[in-house]
Amino acid sequence: MDKLIEYQIPHKGLSIGQHDYNFHVDDKFFVNKQVDTINGGNLEVHFVLDKQSRLMQADINIIGTISLICDRCLDNFDYEININHNQIFKFGISSDIHNDDIIYLEEDNHFIDASELIMENILLQIPIKKVHPDDEDGNSTCKTEQLNLIDDYAKREQTDSRWDVLKNIKFDD
Repeated sequence: MDKLIEYQIPHKGLSIGQHDYNFHVDDKFFVNKQVDTINGGNLEVHFVLDKQSRLMQADINIIGTISLICDRCLDNFDYEININHNQIFKFGISSDIHNDDIIYLEEDNHFIDASELIMENILLQIPIKKVHPDDEDGNSTCKTEQLNLIDDYAKREQTDSRWDVLKNIKFDD
């Protein structure tokens, strides 16, 4: 993706040793990645690439907040994340052994796409149940007006009157 070119790290021609990269992830990043579960964010990424003769090791640190939709009240809330991840890159053709911590870089690959690693790590931090965090007293911080509207709507839903006659059927036990 040309829109995320600033997240491309050229590894061909890098000298052996450590190389530091810093990235800022904002709302545009999530729009370009076409992620529906995240409404935006403000994150700082520190990417340390340690190049050796046959492999590279990346230490990725992601700190900041992402904007999620609460499953309970459907309002946006900020979710703080702090990620530390290690990734190994090996040069050559991938082996048959499946290992998520190793990415194989073929000879014609000149760049590491940091945006993919950043996105993958952020998505893995999203909880299954996304709700506003509780306050200091343990009370929900969801919008009460929205919760009341949802409750009112649920109470208004009635069954189809054509089926009410079936409720009067008596079964012999």
